[in-house]
Amino acid sequence: MPPTIGILGGGIAGLSSAYYLARKLALSKYPQARILLFERTPRFGGWIRTEQLGEKYESHLFESAARTLRLQTGLSATNSHSAVNTLKLLEDLNIFNEQFCPIEKNSPVNKNRLIFYKNNLINLNDLSVYFGGKPLSYPPIVYGLYEYFSDKRRLRVQDETVKSFLYRRFGDFLSEDIVEYLVDPLLKGVYAGNVDSLSARSIMKKFFELEQRHGSIIKGVLKNRKEKRKDDSIHHLFKDLNLKDYEKLFQKYSIYYLKDGMEVLAKNLVNQLETYPNVELIRNQTIQQIHFQENQLELTTRSNEKYQLDHLISAVPSFELAKYIQHDTLRSCLNRIPFVNMIVVNLLYRKQDIYPKEAFGYLIPSRENSHLLGVLFDTCVRYQTDKHKHGSQLTVMLGGAWYDQLRLGQFTDEQLLQIVSNELKKHMNLDEQPAVYSINRMNKAIPVKSNKKN
Repeated sequence: MPPTIGILGGGIAGLSSAYYLARKLALSKYPQARILLFERTPRFGGWIRTEQLGEKYESHLFESAARTLRLQTGLSATNSHSAVNTLKLLEDLNIFNEQFCPIEKNSPVNKNRLIFYKNNLINLNDLSVYFGGKPLSYPPIVYGLYEYFSDKRRLRVQDETVKSFLYRRFGDFLSEDIVEYLVDPLLKGVYAGNVDSLSARSIMKKFFELEQRHGSIIKGVLKNRKEKRKDDSIHHLFKDLNLKDYEKLFQKYSIYYLKDGMEVLAKNLVNQLETYPNVELIRNQTIQQIHFQENQLELTTRSNEKYQLDHLISAVPSFELAKYIQHDTLRSCLNRIPFVNMIVVNLLYRKQDIYPKEAFGYLIPSRENSHLLGVLFDTCVRYQTDKHKHGSQLTVMLGGAWYDQLRLGQFTDEQLLQIVSNELKKHMNLDEQPAVYSINRMNKAIPVKSNKKN
């Protein structure tokens, strides 16, 4: 009898799991295996949601979560395989040509990296390796040379916080600028987390492993470059997997967005899954309990329906999975994974060119004591498709590790809008009310890669 595989959660993780599993099973000895995808709400896509404002507002898009995808991997990645895989997915779903909107590496949106520093927006792209500039007290080469020769700070550790790692490598005196005005705002923008608790081994995986292996970040980077010249893993990946060669895209572009918004990806995955006879998409179904049997699992819903499963894939947050499991130790471990709350505010202004500089947006160091984590310049990012539309769009992020400290959950939407407006006036000299706005409160939205022991 063919096996039955359950997948919990209809967000992008659950949808893509079902998609790849269905494709793999079709070529295996179990082509008739059943795949049951459970989603507790009427829609699939999870946090990914695109709102089209309609003709009155020239079809501007509000994204409540992710709005771009990376071609260049981040600090925690060790290779570009995931970026290649996503491009291949767009091709397989037949939406690559229609939806793929890349942003060139040398464009102002990619090059201009702004932070709010001592009541001014400054561009990190203006930093000179040899002459320095704000927000650093010394030229970057000074910091690099210090770290390169800091053998006495070499220490074999399993993990440590980002702040501890950087202070160990650059010393107390030099680390303050790097941590407080470079790394802190960057990690707020990506993880909405605090450098005092984020895991260096997870967040800065490349640099952490290079330092542990070679005794210095700089030494490791230099040695790694030599090894990359000898072995181009991406080139071999294209060749070995017989994939279309996306190498030119990697060379020219850094990030991209989807023309009609990120929810297009989720909707097309749903459409594709609905064509597979062995895949069942189960909406509006809340799980009550997962019972482990000798060779199977029994999944019970709140409507008292029972499903016998041979395998189960969880694509729901750990705290959700913990509610369904009776195993005390596993449930305790799942509940210890911390999450942070987020508030995303989308704003559309009738005024054109409200931006102080063409850029992706700007981030705000914790030392600036702002309610905001960062601000995205959506119209700059989506210029390729929105250049003929009137008005200017912003997305403002609040919360993260500072959600409880700032008591953001106590504010009404009107109060939050006023806070955002006051901050934007201070940061950008923007003294205008939005024509339309949307506030999304995202409870336990992001898991924190924490190094703190619970």
